[in-house]
Amino acid sequence: MEILMRITCSMLFISGLLVGQGEAQRPQITLPGTTTRLTGIYIPFNESQYLNVDTRMEAFLGIPFAEPPVGELRLKNPIKKGDLGRTYLAITDRPQCPQTSPLDDIPGNPGIGRDVDEDCLYLAVHTSSPRPITAPVVVWFHGGGYSTGAGSATLYEPLPMIALAPDIVFVTVNYRLGVYGFLTTGDSVSPGNYGMFDQVMALEWVQDNIVAFGGDPSRVTIMGESAGASSVGLHLMSPISVGLFHQAIMQSGNALCPWAVDTDIGRQVGFTREIADQVNCTDIDSELLIECLRDVDEPVLTQAQASLTLKYLTNELLFTPVVDQVFIPDLPVEILKRQEFQSVPMLTGTNEDEGTLITLRAYPSYVLRQIPPTVTREDFTELLPDYLFYYTPMFATAVEQWYLDWTQADDSTSNQVNAFINLNTDQMFACPTEAMSRAMLETGAPVYRYEMTHDPTSSIFIGLPGWLGAGHAEELQYVFAWGLNQDLPDVLREQTNEEKSMSIQFMQYWANFIRTGNPNGEQPSGEYPEWPRYTLPEQNYKKLSPSMENGRAMRMNNCTFWLHYAPALNSYGDFSGLYKEWEQEYTQWRDVHMVQWTDAFDEYKSNEQCGDP
Repeated sequence: MEILMRITCSMLFISGLLVGQGEAQRPQITLPGTTTRLTGIYIPFNESQYLNVDTRMEAFLGIPFAEPPVGELRLKNPIKKGDLGRTYLAITDRPQCPQTSPLDDIPGNPGIGRDVDEDCLYLAVHTSSPRPITAPVVVWFHGGGYSTGAGSATLYEPLPMIALAPDIVFVTVNYRLGVYGFLTTGDSVSPGNYGMFDQVMALEWVQDNIVAFGGDPSRVTIMGESAGASSVGLHLMSPISVGLFHQAIMQSGNALCPWAVDTDIGRQVGFTREIADQVNCTDIDSELLIECLRDVDEPVLTQAQASLTLKYLTNELLFTPVVDQVFIPDLPVEILKRQEFQSVPMLTGTNEDEGTLITLRAYPSYVLRQIPPTVTREDFTELLPDYLFYYTPMFATAVEQWYLDWTQADDSTSNQVNAFINLNTDQMFACPTEAMSRAMLETGAPVYRYEMTHDPTSSIFIGLPGWLGAGHAEELQYVFAWGLNQDLPDVLREQTNEEKSMSIQFMQYWANFIRTGNPNGEQPSGEYPEWPRYTLPEQNYKKLSPSMENGRAMRMNNCTFWLHYAPALNSYGDFSGLYKEWEQEYTQWRDVHMVQWTDAFDEYKSNEQCGDP
């Protein structure tokens, strides 16, 4: 009987927490300038081996910052969320934005599964408990190629970082993805970039409300990885985002990466037409086309995007930011040249083997293999038209000369996979980061650079494939200390003791930068190896590995090719048309004119009169 009473009491207590009787047991916040009271949750966190903490944190989950972008609001800029009423339960994450990826959401594949809904413009705020006062704030923008992911994913839960740095307020954001966030008709009817305006509205919400959570709106760091990092880079260049943040962290991406912005608006309009045709929206007129797309059921439109994604499994991203003359007023490289971007402290870097992700796109059957594919010299050449941005035959030849291992080139079976990996690491990530770092340095802002050189014991891709090395996104498991977060499944927490200790170093550097604009902190303690500031001509950077050594002139031999030689070569223009014209003229000369001339000459020689005076 006593056991039954205890169980009953426990159930009543839990039930009270869920239905409101236990609201006094939850953290409460009143949003500034409103009568709305948010109710959040407490999250216990215990880690005795590395962080040595037994604490709890406050989390306010699923806070709407914009009206649901559905119906007539689909494919429009977000509208600020109206009154939330007297009370709002911010106790659970809301659905992620509609998305697809060829690995888990394609039709007929049950995959991992996601709770998705177009009503997805929500953010979450995590703090220590008790809350800090006038604390620095970090706003996280997730990656995923502008087509997958969510700020509310458990992967980005900042519990270990807040345990390490309880004086930081951490905000995670959902923004519209894929066709919903970036579809454009190339005109004023649907200019695109809706996902970027979602991020702007989230940053505006932070400015208006973060004081209530203990944050300081004048000390906001925006931080992202991959497409989230390129988003950060675009905010640096956008006049719409001025004043909404004060520092930037960009992991494996920025606005100069060739995939960050599609400079060919016609290609994006082509994607729009293709997906519209799939859902029977065939109007030529842009207004009628968009009206039709707004009436398509979300699952149907999402499945159409999935089909289109499978069609373009090369180096192209579907539905990306474009130059809309508003959020992105010009080509990022031109904005950079004019220094029309915000000069703020910047921490930025890449991973040593970023290009393995692109290699996996080229060889998707190797996703379950422990060894990389074999890329012959012939294969390398054949891949270039699909995997070189701004391809021309002349430039492709230059790339071959630079990257192929010529000591092995005479062996037709030799593996040039490292050449392909290095090419894509440099082209897609490392060298645009070098260019962005130099441009920011010219403004006088402090810049700190890194390269993660550590090969994870277990990949974030659940251990497979086994040949990615220090690949794209692998730093996430250390920045967010997955090995120390008990909310994650065991398969994502498989880190060695050395890697868990390294995670602490990662987080300390990041937290110091968020606090002070310097990964060493205002008064370096000497506990961790000093991270040198990036300057010229020194070009110092941090090698993120267990030893945390410093390096100099990261990948500069290759980046000189991309930053100096490649633009000079491309300035000569695209000669592919001239080559084709020359080839046609040569063929006609060889097969027609020369034949005619030979026949005439032979006839002349056979003429008995040819030698007579």
